[in-house]
Amino acid sequence: MVVTGSRIAVPNLLSNSPINTTDSQELALQGTVNVEDSLVEIPQATPGTSSTNNNGSNGTTTVNLRGVGDIRTLVLVDGKRWMPSGNTGVVDLNTIPVALLKRVEVVTGGASAVYGSDALAGVVNFIFNDRFEGAQLGLTSQITERGDGHLFDANLTVGGEFADGRGHMTMWGGYTKREPIFQGQREFSRYALQPSRDRTSLIRAGSTTSFPANIVLSAPGNRGIDADGDGTVSFGPGGTLNGEASFYNTNPVNYLQVPQERWLGGANVRYDVTDDIEAFGRFTFAHNRVSTQLAPSGTFFASFGLNPDNPFLAPATVAALRVEAGAGGVDANGNLRTQIGYRFAAPRFSEFTRNAFQVQGGLRGKVGGWNWEVFAQHSRTDLNTQLTGDANLGLIQQALLVRDVNGTPQCIDPTGGCVPLNIFTNDPSSVSQAALDFISLDLQVQAMTRQTVAGGTLSGDLGNIRSPFADNPIGLAFGVEYREEGSSYRPDANYEAGRSAGFGTAATVIGNFNVKEAFGEIRIPLIESRPFFEALSFEGGYRISDYSTAAGTVHTFKAGGDWAPVRDIRFRGLYQRAVRAPNINELFQPRVETAVTGIDPCAGISPTASQSLCEATGVPGGRYGAVPLPPAGQFQGFTGGNPNLNVEKSDTYTIGAIFQPSFIPRLVVSVDYYSLKIVDAIESLAGGAQNALNACYFNTQNINSVFCQSILRDPINGSLFGGNETGVYATLVNTGRIETKGFDFAVNYSVPIGSGQVRFGGNATYVDSFIRQGGEGLPAYECSGRFGAICNGLIPQFKSTSRLAYENGGTIVSLRWRHIGKVELDRFALGTDTRPSPVTSLRAANYFDLDTSLNVSEAFTLTAGISNLFDRQPQVFGNDVGGLGATANTYPGTYDGLGRMFRIGAVAKF
Repeated sequence: MVVTGSRIAVPNLLSNSPINTTDSQELALQGTVNVEDSLVEIPQATPGTSSTNNNGSNGTTTVNLRGVGDIRTLVLVDGKRWMPSGNTGVVDLNTIPVALLKRVEVVTGGASAVYGSDALAGVVNFIFNDRFEGAQLGLTSQITERGDGHLFDANLTVGGEFADGRGHMTMWGGYTKREPIFQGQREFSRYALQPSRDRTSLIRAGSTTSFPANIVLSAPGNRGIDADGDGTVSFGPGGTLNGEASFYNTNPVNYLQVPQERWLGGANVRYDVTDDIEAFGRFTFAHNRVSTQLAPSGTFFASFGLNPDNPFLAPATVAALRVEAGAGGVDANGNLRTQIGYRFAAPRFSEFTRNAFQVQGGLRGKVGGWNWEVFAQHSRTDLNTQLTGDANLGLIQQALLVRDVNGTPQCIDPTGGCVPLNIFTNDPSSVSQAALDFISLDLQVQAMTRQTVAGGTLSGDLGNIRSPFADNPIGLAFGVEYREEGSSYRPDANYEAGRSAGFGTAATVIGNFNVKEAFGEIRIPLIESRPFFEALSFEGGYRISDYSTAAGTVHTFKAGGDWAPVRDIRFRGLYQRAVRAPNINELFQPRVETAVTGIDPCAGISPTASQSLCEATGVPGGRYGAVPLPPAGQFQGFTGGNPNLNVEKSDTYTIGAIFQPSFIPRLVVSVDYYSLKIVDAIESLAGGAQNALNACYFNTQNINSVFCQSILRDPINGSLFGGNETGVYATLVNTGRIETKGFDFAVNYSVPIGSGQVRFGGNATYVDSFIRQGGEGLPAYECSGRFGAICNGLIPQFKSTSRLAYENGGTIVSLRWRHIGKVELDRFALGTDTRPSPVTSLRAANYFDLDTSLNVSEAFTLTAGISNLFDRQPQVFGNDVGGLGATANTYPGTYDGLGRMFRIGAVAKF
């Protein structure tokens, strides 16, 4: 059989690449509806985008092998590329029909020599059942113990032969609906959390974009007004100031589980044109709608001009604003520049609707003992994004410039029916509905991604040409492939012009590229059936790829082998050079604004960076120790594409052993060591905006360094937020390095008991080292067993999944154990921040799932399960932690935040 990782037919356990296989029975026991739920629990995987991603989600679910990023995992269906979801080239797992899967094969380790670009960390190959016979209806329903988050799935599969058995067709369709869960519906995520002032405990917190509105008053002359010293004060009655900031709890209206509605459908067809030639084809369609919801929009401390005679402002407030603005903060009309954080009432809502299809056709056959195949496929994904509940920054500014006309506040500029906006009070009725209607803004994005692939392969053996010490001949495979990708991402005019208060800025991205490739593989049995050499073989592979971009011509290759001294044990090893070419977004995206969760070393009353360097990078004189803290722990960042990007390169070494002792029947144990090193990684400068700040203030400490030059502070108060150009500029460059090594373990064993059997299966990964480095000369951070912004998420040092099951006839009762090892806060463990922290580690997490299956008859099966049997709740941390996937005071993609879940399902066959 042909397994993932090679185009030459070999038995699964003879593969020199470690393979993790999940079959259809295991998927059914887990009650899998979306394949992300199964893949994320493989020890070698960490969460990509998932159903628990709300803020920053684009409506997709992805897989991230080895924790090096979902863009570095290649997703295949039946050994061929699946349809990309957007201009990053990443596959949306929502498009995979679970009911049609025979198995899922996961290969960890570079596989570019076999499959091409993107396979730096590995490959996930979904194997479809294209020989389905009969009809099958499947139903699944699940709900949490708290009565929310209901999920319903229905699918129908029909298949059979035609044309007197020369042809076969399989058709399928499915519908899924998932209800949302709000962060306010769980105790651990109900309130935003932050460290206390002495940093010894977690306290309820929130954003200073709030009601009543806050303004920045951090000038030395205003320190007597700011009672708590955080640089912001809120409004009281009649435009007065109350001396302390107000806070808005952003969590309750945010989703903890995002809602989804999905339709899937398609057909496979195979037809024997002759006895030696088969025609095949497939059509797949997916309609997927996912929504996210954020806290209400607001002004988010953008800079606005306020006229001093505004009737909504008290005289003392105007005086304070004059001090804050200084000489440089007054425009030609005498308006005072002010940073304001005001929160509106209705939440922001994003709806992502994707319609995707892939059509594939080809011929395969045999000639002279060789297998050949030619194919072509085309896919297209259309994305419509609707963003509602926002406000127009320009219209807010217009509505804030107000004057008194005969005792009635009126807009200075009445254009467009302007209605005065009074946000300078603690009276919730001060903002009229007419004013909200005037400033309201909805946004839209239209995007399209297409991919065309054509190729051909020839594989077989050399017959009598073989090693004199082996029984089997030399195996070969050759092929060519052409791939073209194009994409367009078109935000509407308001979005692109930066008029959005609550969704930032988006840029039009249009681009395409193509690549021409040729490849070959060889497998040579060297010695077989000899003393101490039951089997010894060598395998190699090579691919040359010619890209139309600056990447040019690149070469990838692999070399390895296996040795079985006896039947009971086999040793295997493999070296692979892999590459990842930059995707369309990385090549062609203009500069865009992002919100970065992190820490400004120059902000607050106790900055951690030196005064001289803070002032050299833009903190005004006299402001050190009075720079406003980023609201909600988020400062502005800017990133953008780079048409001169080259390929990322990786070197992967694996060496391991498979034990199948004859004296213990049905036992299979494998142990593999892996080492993966990625160089020239495409990342934002220094690996991200937070790392760029750290590189400037703590590593290089050189104002002329590229890292310090990437920082642009507000000229009035020195903050990293509020202005159109204020923030950290971290464009994409080929300077990153990621290096990880460790061990993978797998065991499978079964014991007959009476008329049934007990089965045990388990997989585990130990990450000995995981190093991130933003560029040459920068610190190399050890992230194994750590979490936080420096490590960009969470990397458990040990992770395992195992199942103990009893099977008798058509009945299966099983218990699954999921273990996630203890992790430490990165900045605390690495010593980059010596201040106390209320949370310095997250304890080990253990989850148990009870799953059952009962064959009522040959045609009817019932399944039921309880996930998170003991209702384990996640350990929480504050908003100062950060990193990919950090939200709701935890990492909900890793730690179960939904609680105990009940599931029931049925499968009927006709």
